[in-house]
Amino acid sequence: MSLSEKRVVIKEAALTNNCPVCYNDSGLLLVFYQKHIETSWYKKITGEVNSDLQCKKCKSTIYPVKWTEDIERVIDYYTKTIIPEKRRFRLTKKSYYIAGILFVLIGSLLALYYSGYYEEFFTAAP
Repeated sequence: MSLSEKRVVIKEAALTNNCPVCYNDSGLLLVFYQKHIETSWYKKITGEVNSDLQCKKCKSTIYPVKWTEDIERVIDYYTKTIIPEKRRFRLTKKSYYIAGILFVLIGSLLALYYSGYYEEFFTAAP
């Protein structure tokens, strides 16, 4: 069973604030991601939303420790405007096939037991 976690981009915004590293005023890019988990049994969209602030000029990630008050205000504004996908949990076809096979198998065993045809097989005494 392979677990695959993806970060899907919800929104990108170019900021005009100064970069705290290189002081360029046109290179900041704010990206919001939502976490998606996919296995061979199910697909799940989580409510977890993350963001990254990067400078395109100096190619550095700007962490919250280096944010100025202006950057914090702009990020708070954009955080309020994002609309993530709804949380969702879906089973794959493989899961439905296995559940169907188990349902049929258990149903047929119960039918055989209650019909009395193989009763001695199910209640074998030593």
